[in-house]
Amino acid sequence: MKYLILTSIAITLLSSSVFAQSFSYYSCANDEIAFESYDLVSYFSSSPVKGKPEYAVEYDGLTLLFSTSENRNAFIADPERYMPQYGGWCSTAMALGVYNQPDYSMWDIQDGRLLFFEVKAFFNGKTQWMKDPDKHLILADRHYRISTQQLAER
Repeated sequence: MKYLILTSIAITLLSSSVFAQSFSYYSCANDEIAFESYDLVSYFSSSPVKGKPEYAVEYDGLTLLFSTSENRNAFIADPERYMPQYGGWCSTAMALGVYNQPDYSMWDIQDGRLLFFEVKAFFNGKTQWMKDPDKHLILADRHYRISTQQLAER
């Protein structure tokens, strides 16, 4: 039974994943408002809210929106603190070495790091992640580091 469950999880992840050959640093395209317009700073202070165009910031080729000037200024002062881990890709999938688009309303802060998770019909990435968050963090860090190194070498 355990094998069947693991196989189902792997098939779900692989069926919608983006493999390393088409990997990019971020889970969103440069020609769209990044992270579905969510204010990245708001994840750290309360529940996430959508940003407003009047508080837009360009960062590393992405357009980010913030809900207030205070949040925009906090991001400008320390962007690395607020940028999501793994370029915004699903953290659980990253722990397996695949790149899946997350649901930006499924998130967690672990060790001060913003993590996003994928949710599909029979798969909840956050639920899987929380079964062993420290192990998943180590694996996801490793896979993302390898992928970004390979991308930099191109």
